[in-house]
Amino acid sequence: MNIRESRRASRTGGVVPALLVIAVGAFFLLDNLGIHIGFLYLQDWWAWLIMAAALAPLTTAVQRYRKVGVVDGVVLQSVFNAAAIVMVALMFLLHLSWRQWWPVFVIYGGLCMLARNWKSATDDTAP
Repeated sequence: MNIRESRRASRTGGVVPALLVIAVGAFFLLDNLGIHIGFLYLQDWWAWLIMAAALAPLTTAVQRYRKVGVVDGVVLQSVFNAAAIVMVALMFLLHLSWRQWWPVFVIYGGLCMLARNWKSATDDTAP
């Protein structure tokens, strides 16, 4: 990959998060203008924003996998990060008890420790 390709890749990497921020702002603006969007009136609509945040680590995992061609520690770490974000969102959306489900996050910590020690496809070339 030459310098021009790497610059193009770095510029396009922030497109999805930027579009999400623009969409959220547009929904709030429409609501303020009296144009009501149905999902904004759900009790836990904001938890969907937490769920959307899982797209960032998933994107990182896919990009890394395409780059190295194998599931390495960086890919696993990104997938686990996305899973933790989804779990937090589900806790709010499904009104699950934190008191009952907190051990899932301890398990998550252990999985992250294993992923960190997973054999990397290349010598420490994280994205």
